[in-house]
Amino acid sequence: MAVALHATTNHATTSRATTSLAELAERGVLSGVVARERTLAVLPAFEPLLPGAVLQRGSVVACEGSAAASLALALAAKPSQEGAWVAVAGFPDIGLAAAAEIGVVLARLVMVTEPTANPTASFNDATWADVLAAMIDGFDVLLLGPGTLRVRTNTARRLVARAQARGAVIITVGANAAFAGDLRFEVTQTSWQGLGDGHGVAHGRCARVQLTGRRVPRPRNTELWLPAASGQIEAVVEPRPLTERVALCPTG
Repeated sequence: MAVALHATTNHATTSRATTSLAELAERGVLSGVVARERTLAVLPAFEPLLPGAVLQRGSVVACEGSAAASLALALAAKPSQEGAWVAVAGFPDIGLAAAAEIGVVLARLVMVTEPTANPTASFNDATWADVLAAMIDGFDVLLLGPGTLRVRTNTARRLVARAQARGAVIITVGANAAFAGDLRFEVTQTSWQGLGDGHGVAHGRCARVQLTGRRVPRPRNTELWLPAASGQIEAVVEPRPLTERVALCPTG
């Protein structure tokens, strides 16, 4: 099962939360070291977008569009299967069951959440700076949700530099201008298989995904099952025009 760490805006308890992350790293529970390999493998379905199906360590990857959360989890799935630790921050509503079905190993997934008892006591820039710095020191992959939008640009730059030094990959879910992505995955259109004429059961979502970024001279496009009926992430072998399918735009 996934590990959940809770913190509050109180300085002492925030310090305990960051200390807990550091202790996990020291005990060898987390990666916590600069990787020998400079890349992280991703699922083979991403090969049309990422030659070699790898992400460069130290990079920032943005996932946007109607299925951004599923796309981010799909990118984290293969690293977790190969022993990497994944941290989720600022995303309390992320579906753990869906993450497991996509392929993320929950035993190597840690979630850091803001206080829920007092919704007004959200993390500020300084608190996020401490928490994310501790996460970067101990994890291979960080998924940053909407809660991290309070991180200021200058703070984000320092965190990105730290991630580059440590070899961690930062994946942002949704538009996050502070963390300027090296790569930007956008789900531009989605449709569900199994629906038609107002009846049927949805059992597979086809997503058109475009990749752009500083390291991509020209946009790359492909279609993925996100997920397929099996729950797995797969390439669409024979893409059909999305207009032939029922077009829906879910949020996750």
